[in-house]
Amino acid sequence: MSQTTPHVLLVEDDPTLGLLLHDVLRLDGFKATLVRDGREALPTFNAGRFDLALLDVMLPGRDGFELTQDLRTVAPHLPIVLLTARDRVEDRVHGLKCGADDYVIKPFDNEELLLRLRSVLKRNQQSDEGPRLLSLGDFRYDPESYQLAWKGGERRLTPKEGDVLKILLQRAGRTTERDLICRMVWGESGYFVGRSMDVYITRLRKILKADPQVKLHTLHGVGFRLDGPPKDAG
Repeated sequence: MSQTTPHVLLVEDDPTLGLLLHDVLRLDGFKATLVRDGREALPTFNAGRFDLALLDVMLPGRDGFELTQDLRTVAPHLPIVLLTARDRVEDRVHGLKCGADDYVIKPFDNEELLLRLRSVLKRNQQSDEGPRLLSLGDFRYDPESYQLAWKGGERRLTPKEGDVLKILLQRAGRTTERDLICRMVWGESGYFVGRSMDVYITRLRKILKADPQVKLHTLHGVGFRLDGPPKDAG
């Protein structure tokens, strides 16, 4: 987690409430990025560095439950808080089963919400999503600058190349579904988006040949898995 200013991904489609929450968070010492559509939430998260997600449940494009499940897959320790006017026990249980850390019912008191956010952040202080640089074999990747370096070379990736590689590196050694990569980078899945993703996978596979021990495998009909030797501690 950021040591000074926690960065919150705020996903709320109500314009008035979204702006209000954005201001409330900023005034309490948070940095907040406001997104109003569920389809934009995952690409925004993947392209940035966030300490917490505050998600409305009822969203256009992709609801808060679905977003929680996707975020849990790529960021298992990310604190996630759901906001909703749905106060049925079944909804709260479903949200927690999807991986949410807390569930806040609208209308809510701003002070209570802030206390809950601070609480989940405190519980996850020791569970940072990892170093700024992502490493595998000879490769060192900085997702903020899109700079990929290896012994004897370096390259600045395009944003799409970099965002796809970030997911694969975060999940190195594990299979990542095609549709999840599409949603995380493009905000939606489907035939044409999948074809675009395949172009970037092909580009990355050529770049990654710089280290013969790093392999990008295609599991046809399922997804991809990036394998390589353990990180070089040095």
